[in-house]
Amino acid sequence: MKQQKVAKQTLNQKSKKARKQIYFGGVSKKAVLFFTKNLSIMLKTGSTLSEALRVINKQTKGKFHEVLIEIISKVEQGHKFSEALTDHPKVFTNIYISIVKIGEESGTLDKNLEYLSEQLEKNYKLKKQIIGAMIYPMIILGGTLILGIMISLFVLPKLTKMFKNFRVELPLTTRILIAFSDFFENHGVLAVSILLGGLIALFFFFRLKQIKPYTHRLILHIPLLSSFSKNYSLSMFYRSLSILLKSGSTIDEGIIICSQTVSNVHYKKIIEEIYGKIKTGENLFDLLDQHHKLFPPTDTQVINVGEESGTLADSLAYIASIREDELNDLSKNLSTMLEPILFIFLGLIVAVLALSIITPIYSITQSFN
Repeated sequence: MKQQKVAKQTLNQKSKKARKQIYFGGVSKKAVLFFTKNLSIMLKTGSTLSEALRVINKQTKGKFHEVLIEIISKVEQGHKFSEALTDHPKVFTNIYISIVKIGEESGTLDKNLEYLSEQLEKNYKLKKQIIGAMIYPMIILGGTLILGIMISLFVLPKLTKMFKNFRVELPLTTRILIAFSDFFENHGVLAVSILLGGLIALFFFFRLKQIKPYTHRLILHIPLLSSFSKNYSLSMFYRSLSILLKSGSTIDEGIIICSQTVSNVHYKKIIEEIYGKIKTGENLFDLLDQHHKLFPPTDTQVINVGEESGTLADSLAYIASIREDELNDLSKNLSTMLEPILFIFLGLIVAVLALSIITPIYSITQSFN
């Protein structure tokens, strides 16, 4: 008993210190995944929640280590595990906390954590594939931008002096590049500040709530991006709802929680509308079928079969895996699909730069003749 009291006191002291310390960066999705998987295994082997949390916390570092100290402190004070998690919304999502809460109430916490670890692992792999697929196009675009800036800063200034010495009418593209080059040469710090400031302003502008409906609608109409966005939103919705139903949640509770897991605002709006109608007793199939442009008929038909046979959770898991496979194929073939577009874009940039330099030189030689 004395040892337990001493352990609790030291943990409380650590918890107080954790609140005073400042840590930069957040907790990675991978860290939460390993925590969930290990906690599920330890609870299955017969460990108590407090013991399992203590053992896992010995293997963690940084901010997550301090977060777990606070959670352990609350659990040992008599609070529920789900209540302790609510203090850290940036680390544990609403769907995570809801599944844990259902597990605590039904006595199936270990099983629910297993469902969670499966979902987190699939989401982690999915995001990793998408990021990996975007690396190649970003390198090409970044290289093109650097090429244009290098030519404007180091090649054009030398040619500008020659162009100014001869009374030759310069093309519009050349005049623009010379103006750009002169501005960078005379106001380098200001030019870099404007460039960086503009990029940061654009980043925050597209994140505004008022702008998101327009950008998300545009994404849903751009051929390649629409496939990525639709498949990702659908897989997240189906997989999350499937896991919530398996863990013991009711369909209306599950749907409102799932609306928070979908990033596209148009999908979010439809799911929130479905939540209001499904409470009145309407079928999920009928409600989704009204939005066949965003929810494909093949998916809704599988959901219909699942509702009629009482296997909705399994049906949702099945179509979620189909959407994930499509995303996987898209991410693998993205480089191949984008290569022609990127090379055309790169060719146009090089052509404009070449013509901007070669055309004035040709005009100068013609004036000599």
